[in-house]
Amino acid sequence: MSSRRARRKPGVVQILSMSPEETQRIGSELAQSLTVPSVVLLRGALGTGKTTLARGIARGLGIDDPGRVISPSFTLVNLYHGVCPIYHVDLYRLEGERDLGTIGLDDFLGTEGVTIIEWSEKMDVQPEKAMEVELEDAGGDLRVLRIKFPNGGKVSCSRSTARSRKRR
Repeated sequence: MSSRRARRKPGVVQILSMSPEETQRIGSELAQSLTVPSVVLLRGALGTGKTTLARGIARGLGIDDPGRVISPSFTLVNLYHGVCPIYHVDLYRLEGERDLGTIGLDDFLGTEGVTIIEWSEKMDVQPEKAMEVELEDAGGDLRVLRIKFPNGGKVSCSRSTARSRKRR
């Protein structure tokens, strides 16, 4: 994230992405800081790049073809296999806790893989120690990403940790 106009606020890293491709690259770099299990909470209006960022995270976790990563708006949960299971969840169409309970989120949230949740603001209870990313449209292809790391902004471990845990 070195060349992207990164600004730090206490506990939050703010990055300006210039294009969807750059948003994917940021996601790939963010994946390097994830341990297994991890939860990534994505927030932002329609069209701000949540799925694009999820593609990048999936690529950083070993998905060869990030084009396979699509918004699970209708399926609610997509499962991908990289260096660990990647659960991609979209809560956009859900209304309340009752609907949330129907997708089985408790079955995989915080387990052996990485869970990426779009529209996480719809959850009444947010998982502890989750990476939080807010995406904002800054006009055209520009996006502002505000990232709060679960450990206070320190990048922890990399894919090598995820790989070694997968082998166990």
